Amino acid sequence: HEVMGRFSNSTGLNEQFEDAIPQFIAKQLAEDTAAINEKWLKNNAFNTETYEEIFSLPQNKYYSLTFGDIRLVVLYVTNIWRNPNLEPSTRGRYYENQRDLDRPERWGYGQHIFEPIAQGSPQYQWLEKELNSPAFQKAKYKVVMFHHPPHTLGGNIVPPYTDPVPTIERDATGKVRSVRYDYPQENDYIIRDLIPLLESAKVNLVFYGHSHLWNRFLSSKGMNFLESSNVGNSYGAHLGDKKRPVPLDRNYAAIGNPNGLPAIIPNIAPLVDWVNQPLPYIASNDLTVFSILDTEKGTVISYRFDTRYPDSEVIKFDEFDLFSVGEI
Repeated sequence: HEVMGRFSNSTGLNEQFEDAIPQFIAKQLAEDTAAINEKWLKNNAFNTETYEEIFSLPQNKYYSLTFGDIRLVVLYVTNIWRNPNLEPSTRGRYYENQRDLDRPERWGYGQHIFEPIAQGSPQYQWLEKELNSPAFQKAKYKVVMFHHPPHTLGGNIVPPYTDPVPTIERDATGKVRSVRYDYPQENDYIIRDLIPLLESAKVNLVFYGHSHLWNRFLSSKGMNFLESSNVGNSYGAHLGDKKRPVPLDRNYAAIGNPNGLPAIIPNIAPLVDWVNQPLPYIASNDLTVFSILDTEKGTVISYRFDTRYPDSEVIKFDEFDLFSVGEI
């Protein structure tokens, strides 16, 4: 959310925020290629300059640090958020706005990735070194944090986390009639490249928050996944009849977690649905959720609080052990 798009003197910050495009596209659109340098790319593609000015980081964009028994690794795993709406008037995840088909400078170029995490990329190579470092190896708790969800019931896990593949259809005169983007599931960089690396390094917890809800998952190798960012503007969870908006001719998951792991029902005080069945998530604009890592016990405890009633109690609703495949 700290990535700013193309700079403009004629549009507001909101419009500029949503106007990021890939650097290689910006270079293709450049009228004067001799002017292309780092500053030019920041103004004409995207940048994180404001974020870097506000926050003091150990390294730029992805970094690691130790505090107490925890080794925290923070990755730059995020892409531009494009509207999932399938309407032809939307510059979205899957299609360009029909009104802008003859103006490539106004295209969004799909839900493109800001910093590669695919195997062999600079960030991936940095991560390999970090996971083999003494500081990481000796840490009691190994926690990795990034933005995009590897597992979720939320909406933002679709389409797969990979580079968009464009298909441009033209008529007999060469006029663009449609622009669509596909995201091959087998090329999901998080699932294909990142998660196997983290599991082999025996990471205890992967923490993320893109889909505006609380849910958690556990892999067969004992790696825990926790998503927690459900306060306000919740997109909800996609189970039952609540389907994600996905193109009908694409094999994207409209419901559930597309990457296989089932969401775990909170083991202390889950919320329930209208027929009193426990829910494996919290998605609310009224309930806030926070989690605490107890480094003495090795447990992660989650609490919920109803912000509509400031004097109400905080409710402990879930707890799990970072060192056990079983649940508490």
